Amino acid sequence: MNFGNLGHVETADEYLDIAFRQAKLHAKEAKVVGTQFQRIQRRELDAIATVARVLTKHLTLILEGFPKLDQLDPFYRELVRCVVDAAQVKQSLGGVNWGAHRVEAIFREFNDKFRGSRDENALLAHKRAFFGRISSVIKKLKSDFAFLEEARRTLTELPSIKTSVPTVVIAGFPNVGKSTLLRALTGSAPEIAPYPFTTKQMMLGYRNHGKERWQFIDTPGLLDRPLHERNPIEKQAILALQHLADAVLFVLDPTESCGYSIQDQKHLMKEVSRAMDVPVIIVLNKSDLASREQMELAAQNMQNAVIASAEEEKNIDHIVSAIGKALK
Repeated sequence: MNFGNLGHVETADEYLDIAFRQAKLHAKEAKVVGTQFQRIQRRELDAIATVARVLTKHLTLILEGFPKLDQLDPFYRELVRCVVDAAQVKQSLGGVNWGAHRVEAIFREFNDKFRGSRDENALLAHKRAFFGRISSVIKKLKSDFAFLEEARRTLTELPSIKTSVPTVVIAGFPNVGKSTLLRALTGSAPEIAPYPFTTKQMMLGYRNHGKERWQFIDTPGLLDRPLHERNPIEKQAILALQHLADAVLFVLDPTESCGYSIQDQKHLMKEVSRAMDVPVIIVLNKSDLASREQMELAAQNMQNAVIASAEEEKNIDHIVSAIGKALK
């Protein structure tokens, strides 16, 4: 999903200026025949039709551009709820929809009035009334336009993530070697994507495995500390990851050089396992640096853990094999 293609939502005055300018230009370029009154009548009819058409087009673009929350993938549905007021988005889009219908209704009303006019004074009066009522409708949407533009800017900051491929989320405390492992698994530097729930950036990587293409995600700032330290928005972001993850790679640092004891790391692993509710593959990283005693302590009650060194790319094939089994 890519929200980067959402079009700008302009202000009420800008929409009116665009519509009135195009109407003026269209009237000037229109070639009409008949009596002087018939030519004036034709130009004014063209002008109000242009205003209505331009405004309806822009309002419809807003309605069609914004994603419908109930039609989004569950992952993105939760993400959107994290960053914008979904109820207010729905309400503001409802206002825009009302505006589009009102513009069309006012045009139909004044189209009949213009066609029934018999003198220039009547045309002028109808023109002023039409522009006044149209302007009133659009200006009533001022706050809706402002809110939707702010929501659009926020949505464009969401990462573009594939939701239809097998996805492995990499978790663990900071400095345990997650990014190094990501590079070792994918064979390339990770893609960097913004993630609005943390000051850090999400890292993405991909690996072809048989006929499948796996997606790996490291979300610094989310799955790297206990739940009680997270705010409500971060907890909801973790809920979003539940819809995306097919498996979790939890990375432990037996050397404790990451700054966290192995007991704390195991406690976080249990929290993540409960929160994610998908297969968890445990990786005892930094085997090239850890002592035998450190590895034995880390391996206690971890019968299925994979001992590896992301830095030296040792036993990466064992991790890949474990992922393959978890994704079946």
